[in-house]
Amino acid sequence: MLIAPVAVGAQSAAPDHAPAASAPTASAPAPAVPGPGGATPAEPAPAAQPVSIDGFRSAHFGMTEAETRKAIEADFKLSGSALRASDNSVERTRVLSITVPDLVPDSGKAVVDYVFGFKGHSLIEVNVIWSAAGDPANKPATLVHTGATLQGYFQGETFPAGQAVANGVLANGSLLLFRGIDPAGHTVVLMLSGPLQQDTKEHKAQMTPTVLSLVYAVDPAHPDVFRLQKGAF
Repeated sequence: MLIAPVAVGAQSAAPDHAPAASAPTASAPAPAVPGPGGATPAEPAPAAQPVSIDGFRSAHFGMTEAETRKAIEADFKLSGSALRASDNSVERTRVLSITVPDLVPDSGKAVVDYVFGFKGHSLIEVNVIWSAAGDPANKPATLVHTGATLQGYFQGETFPAGQAVANGVLANGSLLLFRGIDPAGHTVVLMLSGPLQQDTKEHKAQMTPTVLSLVYAVDPAHPDVFRLQKGAF
């Protein structure tokens, strides 16, 4: 399932991190200048490098299906019938799916879908889905804890200023735990969703988590999927 740009309602921005600046090279370090009382001032910590969203583990965007199969085997020791191949008849993409337990410690089984583009036939997206339907161990509390763990992980990464948001409530009641865009435009989206129930006492809707989804996409604004040309009809 290809992600589209997400419209967020009420949200709070994750801490902005500016990309690291390139430091000039020098033939020799400058001598330290003593501070007050003869103390040498501490050197400033180097700026963190911006994160690069280039795929999932050993599977990188642009890989062929054969290369991705090798990456899956290296990452999860899975091959042959453990990899389920299918075709998306609407988007005309190719999908390889695997089931993996404990991607996050103490989480239930997750289904990982590797999506290959319609024209380029290379890896354009990876979807990781934890769902109650896929594993009874994925109870609402487990999904919430797994989501919080992943949210903390991504908030610890360095994204360009203004390119990371967290805790957005979508129109359908889903919770956007995190969305970040790296300097190349590659995107990661972490979302918690489930059915809404109206709380008559509180006069508000409550969402019961049933699905936690993590998506890595090379270009969600212009995905390599089949689309009818404008004016065709």
